[in-house]
Amino acid sequence: MNKVTKTILALSTVSLLLTGCESMDEKKAKQTPKATTIEEIQAEKGKPARVIKTTRAKLNDVRKFSGTIEGSQQNYVISKMSDPLAQINVKVGSNVQKDQVIAEYIFTGDNTAYQQAQEQVGLLEKATERMRDLHAKGGITQQDMDSQEMQLKIAKMGLETARRASKILSPSSGTVISMNYQPGQVPGVGGVLCTIAKLDKVILKLNVTSQDIGLFKKGATATVNLNGQAIKGKVTTIPLAANLQNRAFPVEITFDNKKRQLLPGMFVTAELDARQVDGIVVPTDAVVYRNGINAVWTVTDEGIAKRKVVKVGVSTKTDAQILDGLEEGETIMIEGMSRMNDGDKVLIVE
Repeated sequence: MNKVTKTILALSTVSLLLTGCESMDEKKAKQTPKATTIEEIQAEKGKPARVIKTTRAKLNDVRKFSGTIEGSQQNYVISKMSDPLAQINVKVGSNVQKDQVIAEYIFTGDNTAYQQAQEQVGLLEKATERMRDLHAKGGITQQDMDSQEMQLKIAKMGLETARRASKILSPSSGTVISMNYQPGQVPGVGGVLCTIAKLDKVILKLNVTSQDIGLFKKGATATVNLNGQAIKGKVTTIPLAANLQNRAFPVEITFDNKKRQLLPGMFVTAELDARQVDGIVVPTDAVVYRNGINAVWTVTDEGIAKRKVVKVGVSTKTDAQILDGLEEGETIMIEGMSRMNDGDKVLIVE
């Protein structure tokens, strides 16, 4: 057999072998159906999920507390008589000074104490003036003169008391923030005619439970969000004893209020930067809460889904502290957990 014939036979053999291999591949392709449904694709390649690695980090423990705004140095103007009001000299928004006359009573036969005190002071002033002349000429002793001066001083004190009772005076400087009566009405003894407060600084008063009082530190920052604007204040008063009536601790937070955004009577919620904690921190969305249990979906080194029950500590809008159930460096899912089952194959996507 010559070389040409051998070469032709060899080529023919190789061609037949290649043809046979192609036929076998075609048969295998026909015998192995392609995955066409989502379930089949997921079973073959895995269920898609986005993941991150757990890390240790610091997290601010922000707590919310609600209470009512009051003006600083807030005082009530109290009526001391049961007579009708003749006139009111201020209105809501008026700035007043201490001892300014806020309102006056209608004069009746029952409220003559002021007039009587005036008459008594007038008589004593004349008598005292005469006795001063006598004392200067040596007609009376120094002891008699001192006694007369004392009587006049006591009478003037009585006149001032009667004046304060016959008119309603402001107990402090500030702004009138509320008015409860109108002229002609009778506030009665002890009735609150109006409220006066300083508004450049306002106080948020909180009733804090025994469980939370330990979170407050003097000087800690608290924030009130009002109409999209954050207003920051400081914790200024932390009582050492609870209120005996409600067993709560009356904590005060003071805010600068030069723009008068916070007004007395507002019920607002403050966010307090209570403390900073350290530990495993994960995105809040990674924690799945169901039937009273918090869990996080992890991915093993083999790419298998595994659900782990965790204990959550401090939680914010974006992050959660994990106290137990996870270790640093574990792979956890942040998306795609809703269709996962324990043991599913996971397709990690970017």
